[in-house]
Amino acid sequence: MRKVWGMPSLLLIGLGVILAGGAPRLHAQQGPVQGYQYLADPHGGGGLLISRRAGSGSATALLRQAFAEVASFFDGRRPSSVGGFRDAGDQRAEVAFRATLRGSPVAGVAYAIVGGGTGTAGVAFDTPRMLGQSLPRLMQLAGGGAGAPPEAALNWRETAFPDGSGWLNLPDGWQVTFAHKGMITAKGPHGVFDRGIHLQVYTRAAAYSATQVWSYLGVPMPFSPIVAEPTDPVSALKEITPQMGAVSQQIGLPPERILRVIEAAPAPPPAGFSQAAFIDYELEVGGLRCRRLAHVLLGNLFSDGTWLYYFSQATSRAEAFAQNLPVLVQIWGSSRTADWVVQETIDKALDSLREIGEIHRQTAQNRERSQQRIHDKWTEVIRGTRIIEDTDTGRRTDVNLGWSTEIVTTLNRYEGYNRYREIPLWELNQ
Repeated sequence: MRKVWGMPSLLLIGLGVILAGGAPRLHAQQGPVQGYQYLADPHGGGGLLISRRAGSGSATALLRQAFAEVASFFDGRRPSSVGGFRDAGDQRAEVAFRATLRGSPVAGVAYAIVGGGTGTAGVAFDTPRMLGQSLPRLMQLAGGGAGAPPEAALNWRETAFPDGSGWLNLPDGWQVTFAHKGMITAKGPHGVFDRGIHLQVYTRAAAYSATQVWSYLGVPMPFSPIVAEPTDPVSALKEITPQMGAVSQQIGLPPERILRVIEAAPAPPPAGFSQAAFIDYELEVGGLRCRRLAHVLLGNLFSDGTWLYYFSQATSRAEAFAQNLPVLVQIWGSSRTADWVVQETIDKALDSLREIGEIHRQTAQNRERSQQRIHDKWTEVIRGTRIIEDTDTGRRTDVNLGWSTEIVTTLNRYEGYNRYREIPLWELNQ
């Protein structure tokens, strides 16, 4: 294993599966591995190999040794690491891996912890699409076995969103700071977790069109649109972040500034979205250097030129990110949205499309009326006549355009009331 491992790969294994649907589970247990206890997930087909031994050297060395020892379990082949991290003192190390079990692909997270004269190695695994759901349970199983990562003893509790729109598991010291219809922000000693945040974004052409519509209606645009092109997740992130930061500052939140994108990995977009990616990047939040893993989704382009920008993300101080990531992953994997919120979101999107369509229809209709009025005025000028009407009998007569107003005024003065009226050509064509 390299001294510096790729964090985005660990995210793809640990988080990418969270967004996937159901998949076949593992069922049959392989033969035992000498020196390891096997703990099966009671709610699925995943499992955990765990071993505890004397010694407190390098966590990286212990993890490398564990990979060689469990090779017989995974069809006789050593698991292939795809990303991981270790702390500054090499007392804790983790790595995401791929392997096969009875010919079927599996994914997992292996960890090693050394200290106090002992070392613990654990290898958690499941199918690639189910690991995100089973990993928190497997870590809890480790708490009753031969050793466990420190986060397994953080006193996790199921926490409902304050508005009833979902729930998630949080450890001690964490609290929900914002929740609204499936969107949530929670903060704690390990960092910040945001889930399901979404906003309507305008393409540049759509923003210009919307500005023209509001201008034509004679009122200022009631909001400042977020403007970006849905080219790809990284470009959208870079374009939208400073605009969101400006809005955040207006409500007293610290500004955010992207420092660098470390890596981005595409992911399968769910239904209703055109692109998705996991993005690992560093940023400055209120002067504090942080690191963030974000799952960014770009919605399909609507007929009015707008699209949906959706993201969930885990943020921590840059120097403690590797240490805090497992806790953030577990929080992420436990979060769920209530069914009624999903349905309400769909209904709202449909209503918005209908409302936008009506605005465009009225705008086009008003534009046509305006053009027709101009045409009719020129027609009257060319003809040199205008119709006047006897409102008592309904009789209409063409008179000289230059004298029509004076003729109607004289007739009404003679009758003693407004019996006659002018009918401009554009009124007839309404």
